[in-house]
Amino acid sequence: MEGKQKKVGKIFRPEISEEKMGRNPFLASLEVRVRPIRSGYVPDGEMMVDNYVDLEVDTYFKMFDKAEQRVVMAGLSFRALQVWTWAMYTIESGKDYLWVNVVRVMEECGMKSIKTYKAAIAELCRYGYFAPCVGHKNVFWINPAVAFKGNRAKAFPENVVKKIVIE
Repeated sequence: MEGKQKKVGKIFRPEISEEKMGRNPFLASLEVRVRPIRSGYVPDGEMMVDNYVDLEVDTYFKMFDKAEQRVVMAGLSFRALQVWTWAMYTIESGKDYLWVNVVRVMEECGMKSIKTYKAAIAELCRYGYFAPCVGHKNVFWINPAVAFKGNRAKAFPENVVKKIVIE
């Protein structure tokens, strides 16, 4: 075997040399659309000038990587994973709830039975991905500790915990 190995549980993980990997083949067709936004000022000689950073234009959905969530997700049924994936692509930016178009999700996920759909939703609720929204049919809260589309600090300022840096 090439290189050093690190034991991970009962399995040895090989040391991965990024220099030997070559270029990611998906990068050949990747286009990251950005727009510049002003992020403050920076010194330029004796004066301050606008500083710009590139902000990605396309929306994205963040999954928060806690080991226990990985274990739970790995145990989800195929249909629950399908509904969760469908939700990731459907939820509106900045929202912590989702209206599920039952007919659409069943069609797009190839479900023939409403019982299959309901079982997937029940499983997502049981494991803390969804919670039913009282008073609204087919509307579910999304657990922002697991995933969120947008900025959680902006959406939930009352939940922000400031990290104190001691120098």
